[in-house]
Amino acid sequence: MGKRAKRTFVFTDTGLRGLQPEKNAVDYTDAQQDGLILRVLPSGKKQFSMRYRVQGKQRRFPLGDFPDLALAKAREKTRAARVKVDEDRDPMAEKQAKKAIPTDTVQALSELYMKEHGSKKTDGGEEDQRQLDADVLPALGDRSVKTLTRADIRGLLTTITDRGAGVLANRVLALIRKMLNFGVSRDWLDANPAACVEKPTAETSRERVLDDDEVRAVWRLLTNPRPLDKRFQPAPGRKADKGPKDDPWCPVNAPVAAVFLLRLITCQRATELMKMKWTDLQLRDEKNAWWNMPSRDAKNKNPHRVPLTSLAIWLIKMQPRVFGNPYVFTGPNGAKDVKDKLKKATAQIANALGFEFQGRDLRRTGATLMADTGRGNVPAADISRVLNHVDGQNGEARITKVYNRFQYDKEKRAALLALERVLLDLLPAHVAKEVAA
Repeated sequence: MGKRAKRTFVFTDTGLRGLQPEKNAVDYTDAQQDGLILRVLPSGKKQFSMRYRVQGKQRRFPLGDFPDLALAKAREKTRAARVKVDEDRDPMAEKQAKKAIPTDTVQALSELYMKEHGSKKTDGGEEDQRQLDADVLPALGDRSVKTLTRADIRGLLTTITDRGAGVLANRVLALIRKMLNFGVSRDWLDANPAACVEKPTAETSRERVLDDDEVRAVWRLLTNPRPLDKRFQPAPGRKADKGPKDDPWCPVNAPVAAVFLLRLITCQRATELMKMKWTDLQLRDEKNAWWNMPSRDAKNKNPHRVPLTSLAIWLIKMQPRVFGNPYVFTGPNGAKDVKDKLKKATAQIANALGFEFQGRDLRRTGATLMADTGRGNVPAADISRVLNHVDGQNGEARITKVYNRFQYDKEKRAALLALERVLLDLLPAHVAKEVAA
């Protein structure tokens, strides 16, 4: 190219490699690609850039160093940047704005927290992720965790309480605290700004127990499928017709209804019942039937043997076995069908009943009926064992629990049989006949 190269020529790899540095920086223009510049510095370094004009101002957009950035790639990046300029956008301003976004955001911390901590929870962290997606991340997701203040967190909680969800605000605060404590342990921030934030809503423990009429109403509703439904089948078309006002049809499908009823009959938690597998059950001898709940499925991570009475066996055997699906309570898409519907079922059932109702009232009601001196008359210690609350109570140490795993089978069965007798006395006579058939 001679002693002095042309300032404008068709770039080639060979030509660019041959350019020699001069006393001052020199710009060379590609005759083939509009706007593509190669600057050769006195040090010999060669830098690709794009020259453009936006809003009347001439600007330069760096692309990369040659030969690390190949000529073909430099032309491609120039064409892409040119599209932005034609849309009256500024590639350099966009790059600077993107570079300014912090990487230590609440969003980034939440992803790490859910991966390393949240996923280990009983529900796989689904509820935590739902709260993050619904309330925390839309408000604070782009913020650097180091810039968070107590005022920011109080503001988020106020937004939640203002829409009438005070208890949810408490749950969100607890989640933020855990997540930011995790961040402190990983050196994302020096101190947790949520540590001194008080709960926005005072809570009292719920102690509601259904009375006899309410127990009968719940049972009637959950075993009252729409006409033409065979046995205890899912009821389609619920939005179109709810049934008679004084005797509404079951608003949820059969597996969901069975889970609710078993919360009363067995006094176990819904999250545990949903994980029940056919392989966990001993049903051959109905007088000695068991649900062997593995430790991975129990809330307190202790294996738990639940005696199955006639009512429980009746409900379980009513569930169809789905080939290749190990779960007892399932749907066309597996156990997820029941899990997803269970979240909405409480409100649907309460609406149909016409009185205050929550799913966990059933477990509490079952335990209360067992304790009733005039009916169940079950000792408190045995009720605790049925509820799987044994650890830390009655003087039983954890190591003893391992060796006594089957020691209280007789007491637990007697307790649940007493509960069944109370329930059958409460319910219409045809229930006992159906169960015995």
